[in-house]
Amino acid sequence: MAKHISNTGRKSSREHRQDFSSANSVYKRVTDCIVEALEAGVVPWRKPWQVSTAIPCNAVSKRPYHGINLLLLGLSRFQDHRWLTFRQARELGGNVMQGEHSSLAVFWKQLEARPEDDWSEKPRAKSFPLLRFYHLFNAQQCEGVKLPELEVLHISQNERIGAAEEFVRNIPNPPRLHEGLKYACYYPQLDMVQVPPIVSFVTPDAYYGVLFHELSHATGHKKRLNRQGVSDMPRFGSMNYSREELVAELASSFCCACLGLDNSLIENSASYIDGWLKCLKEDSRAIISASAKAQKAADYLRGKPANEVIALPSDDLVPEEVVA
Repeated sequence: MAKHISNTGRKSSREHRQDFSSANSVYKRVTDCIVEALEAGVVPWRKPWQVSTAIPCNAVSKRPYHGINLLLLGLSRFQDHRWLTFRQARELGGNVMQGEHSSLAVFWKQLEARPEDDWSEKPRAKSFPLLRFYHLFNAQQCEGVKLPELEVLHISQNERIGAAEEFVRNIPNPPRLHEGLKYACYYPQLDMVQVPPIVSFVTPDAYYGVLFHELSHATGHKKRLNRQGVSDMPRFGSMNYSREELVAELASSFCCACLGLDNSLIENSASYIDGWLKCLKEDSRAIISASAKAQKAADYLRGKPANEVIALPSDDLVPEEVVA
């Protein structure tokens, strides 16, 4: 019998502990990437998406990357939006050029729980998600790979804004929207989003970036996703407040990415950046958790049916060591 494997074929307690330790190191690696960018003055979720070819996707499946992977790959210097694993590059008749370094991406692996470890009377899931990582290379880092010629997208401002207007019109169960005052905010008690008029912004793209931020807060209302940080109305400057601000920032960036909007010109005060840094440094899981919640918020705003929303871990079903 293989070492550390029980006679049930399941992993032993020691192997589960090793899995948890590995997951924690993934959280740290992801957080370090984001913190390093923020400390350098780069906000990873602020990007002029319309000057790129498209949002990052897998070169083989054409499937776009979501959530935290969108941020991690968006930090790269490459103009090509297509990414491959080392094996995919070989299968396409090419290889990764010598000296090139990979970029980090993550995924959730379902790990089976051992019944004999379930000493608690509280019902527990038979399996739970564990964070794993893999390496990706950009198409520009490869040679001899048989890929179609890169197509550069040309989306006019009118087309982008038209798409954004339609996006807002089609939001399911929307909050009240009031435009015209000098500042943007969301009032949970009134379920109302307030934004300045579009002419107050440097660009129409910036207006929609701010509007999506406030609409993302509204998805946390108890009659929508009922997210902590909105439904419980946290104190300004508190950790829960910073976490919710991070969720709204990321959700807005995901919405901007899918519409090709440039959210890079939205101003961030030093206090907001400091708040995000404090949040990330105190909790290595914060950026993963915020990205997961932000993807849910963005999907809600896009009107994606529940069965189309990317499966994400439920906090109350995941052991403490690997809560996302």
